[in-house]
Amino acid sequence: MISFRFAQYMLKKILTLVLMCCSITIHAQFITARATHASGILSNNLIETDFSKSLGGEIYFSKSLDLIPLNYNLGLDYMMTDSIQAAYAVTGLSFIIFTPSGFSATNVESVTYTTFNWLHYADLNIYNGVQLSGDDYVYAFAGEVDYNIGYLLGKQFFIHTGFGGRYTNIPSNKNTALEFSSVDFMLKFGILWKLKTRRYKQ
Repeated sequence: MISFRFAQYMLKKILTLVLMCCSITIHAQFITARATHASGILSNNLIETDFSKSLGGEIYFSKSLDLIPLNYNLGLDYMMTDSIQAAYAVTGLSFIIFTPSGFSATNVESVTYTTFNWLHYADLNIYNGVQLSGDDYVYAFAGEVDYNIGYLLGKQFFIHTGFGGRYTNIPSNKNTALEFSSVDFMLKFGILWKLKTRRYKQ
């Protein structure tokens, strides 16, 4: 079993991230909140399908890096599998593929004057956190690649869905003699809230 001191350390890190998320809300351009569903594909490199493995939720803040079509992400993720709970700190990047007309343009020349209401982007996110089962805490790491689609409602809100794959790894420890890994297919649905408007007119 991972020591209680280590568990406290990880929980403090997650709490610190929560406070950071609260503090950067002032500067964030987007907030994403979605329910998540995981279907198991591989377990320890063996095919082991489970079409309703885990349910959870995520919330993260994003901000454009400007001049390039990238956003950086910072947030929290929670998953529950039977009696096992997992809480992660999320960091990553989003690559913007399509945006609604006039949305997030960097200058006047880059605006396209169409009635396109769709947002398409790809995520690459890294997850660091803990899995909890009863009184046991273990460190868990995950990496995820998603493709996301949003539809603009009004000026600020998107109906927002995504799908992709997540690789999870739990290193060997006192409670688990062998390393554990899994690959899951992820489905997500929720909203994206655009905090800042930046549209240009001719």
